[in-house]
Amino acid sequence: MTSDKIAYAFLGIGTVFSLIAAWVLYDSGLMSLIPPGATEPDAIGREFWLYLSAFTAWVTTLLLIPAFVAVWMRRRSVEAYAIWHAFWGAGLVAYLIHLAVSMFGFFGGDFAWMTNSSRVSAFWPGMVLAVWWTVDLWLARSRDDQGWVAVQRGVVHVMAFVLFVGGSAVKGELIMIRGIGLLLSVLSVPAALNWLMKRGRAQV
Repeated sequence: MTSDKIAYAFLGIGTVFSLIAAWVLYDSGLMSLIPPGATEPDAIGREFWLYLSAFTAWVTTLLLIPAFVAVWMRRRSVEAYAIWHAFWGAGLVAYLIHLAVSMFGFFGGDFAWMTNSSRVSAFWPGMVLAVWWTVDLWLARSRDDQGWVAVQRGVVHVMAFVLFVGGSAVKGELIMIRGIGLLLSVLSVPAALNWLMKRGRAQV
């Protein structure tokens, strides 16, 4: 199977799993509908959307792991570029699904609520990431990976890494998502450090 088929198969399976898991677990009490110390009465009755939002975020984070590992090797290997492009693209689709579920499912399209909710810690950075991520994938169509394109690609990946690790390993409510966030860090940080060391030696 090609990298594209694997990435989008995982996306499809993960999305279906998210739907099933949200339906089965929405009344289990695993997650707090209203965060401690917060007052969000409009959240009552939106448990299914809360769980679906969480699980689609998990799928996105898992898809980003191979993308974040391969992105630092993409210019040295055709295979690494293919893996990065496939999982970066599938990750964007998963992220857009997560945003749609959160914004129009849990928050019911209430912009004022979603921008002031205690459940949302980085609304505007998340929106910027969605747009920038889309632009970066559009730029990747030409396989131009030099100059300013390469610089912005590196920056948007760092931004995505910070937001997803912060939302999973640091602020994750359940041990499962904290573990996924930790796995993302453990696998992608060494890949980035290896790239930096090789780049430094090449410039000496």
